[in-house]
Amino acid sequence: MRKKKNNLLIRSSLAFITGVCTVFFSSPVLTVDADSKTVNGVVSNNIHENDYSGTGSVDICSLVNNNNGTFSRVEFMKDIILVETYNSKCQLLSQRFVKPELQIYGGCFNGVNCNYILYGNENLSNDPKKETVRVVKYSKDWQRLGAASLYGCNTQMPFENCNVDLSEYGDNVFVRMGHRTYDGNHAVLSFSFSASNFGVRDILSDNKDTEKGCYADSAATYIDTSDGYVVAADHSLIDPYACVVSRYDKQAGEEKFVSKVSRAYALRMENGEAKLGGFESSPQYYLAVGCASPQDGTSPNMNVFVSSVPKNGFGSNVELAYLTGYAYGDGNTVMMPYLLKVDNDNFAVIWECRNGYGETATVNYTYLDGAGNMKGEIQSMNGCLSDCRPLLVGNIIYWYTTDGSSLKIYSIPAYASAKQKSPSVKAAQEYKGVDYSRVFDYTYYVSRYPDMRVLFEKQPDKALEHFVSVGMAEGRQGCENFNPAAYKANYADIRKAYGNNWKQYYLHFMKIGYAEGRNARNYNE
Repeated sequence: MRKKKNNLLIRSSLAFITGVCTVFFSSPVLTVDADSKTVNGVVSNNIHENDYSGTGSVDICSLVNNNNGTFSRVEFMKDIILVETYNSKCQLLSQRFVKPELQIYGGCFNGVNCNYILYGNENLSNDPKKETVRVVKYSKDWQRLGAASLYGCNTQMPFENCNVDLSEYGDNVFVRMGHRTYDGNHAVLSFSFSASNFGVRDILSDNKDTEKGCYADSAATYIDTSDGYVVAADHSLIDPYACVVSRYDKQAGEEKFVSKVSRAYALRMENGEAKLGGFESSPQYYLAVGCASPQDGTSPNMNVFVSSVPKNGFGSNVELAYLTGYAYGDGNTVMMPYLLKVDNDNFAVIWECRNGYGETATVNYTYLDGAGNMKGEIQSMNGCLSDCRPLLVGNIIYWYTTDGSSLKIYSIPAYASAKQKSPSVKAAQEYKGVDYSRVFDYTYYVSRYPDMRVLFEKQPDKALEHFVSVGMAEGRQGCENFNPAAYKANYADIRKAYGNNWKQYYLHFMKIGYAEGRNARNYNE
């Protein structure tokens, strides 16, 4: 669980560094009286708050786009919500406060033409008439426009042990969040309401209903409606034990959305650790990004993954690829990454890389196309992330961090530079003119097998040569999407044809099985 901040406020002067604006808190423009004590300066500290361990939590810090070339910092500070507006040069233009309406803060969300803030109340008596969740709609200049409320709703504690996400589709607004239920367990709560009259349209607040995409103990959850479907992604900790994508049968424009779901598995979890950091939609795919250690438990090192879920034939042929390849013993690991949609064929993935347990970190980032393929090399800069999710403003991506004495506003380009070269497939997935990308991923291979890490760390071409000449004959699994033992067990025709000639199973899938949509990822039920 992420540690909670105890922040109050405020600041003054500004300095510029390449890629980051640093604001030093030397002459506070405001003071806040809290618990009969006047506080000068800032005690806000959100660095590294993007990461979670075990369970997630609400994002206290956020940015919103004002649709006029400026953006605003929105941060919950105990008894107030601080709103500061900056121009594209990160110069402070204005500062104001919004008063929280209920006792629990649920996060701020950037809408197309408005902003939303969620509030909640605890309801330990299980009172069905108690207001437990309120979503307030504000204009971009922070005029209150109205609110939608839930009462009772099987909720003792809203926003507990999970983040909150919100998505707009026409007049419908969809919210997905964690909550503690009347029986004291944790589950996902989803609801929709009208953005114009604020009437609640549909609610899913069961303790658990996997057929309707209501999962118990979800550490992270996201919702997307950009293609007209209501689609959610969850880091489910119990059933299913996976990073799972759920698409509802009913479409986002209908009055009700709760219905049976179809599921796709972005990452099936076994004995390793995983975190889900973002979920977006392109015209052909749903993209889920997170970080995970090898699921056979052989290494604690986390690496960034991207899972591409095809919309056509949803639930099958999910492609899982790793963007980083830190091996056991090198001291490096990654923190939970963010995924930001720039447009339909451009996405940014941003993460921290840390060495050991120190506070020193670097920010790495790269770009994906709409199918989840990298569009350039991984870029690096000094700095860190926070629970402020990156925001797109024009052609720049911004986020900020606070560290007690200073506010830093970071920026990176929204698009990959033309000078950046896309990683070569030939170096890691092509051997003697044959493309093995359907059955081999270097990062997976060296992470799964300790002997491969020792022999071929940072030598993807040598690892592929070993896989083709030795590993396939031994039945070694070369990537997440092809399990040779499962492929053999699932299909009697190829089992009859190839017996124990393991290499032929790989070649069959590459040439025929993949195109036929055969399941090589897991055992058929």
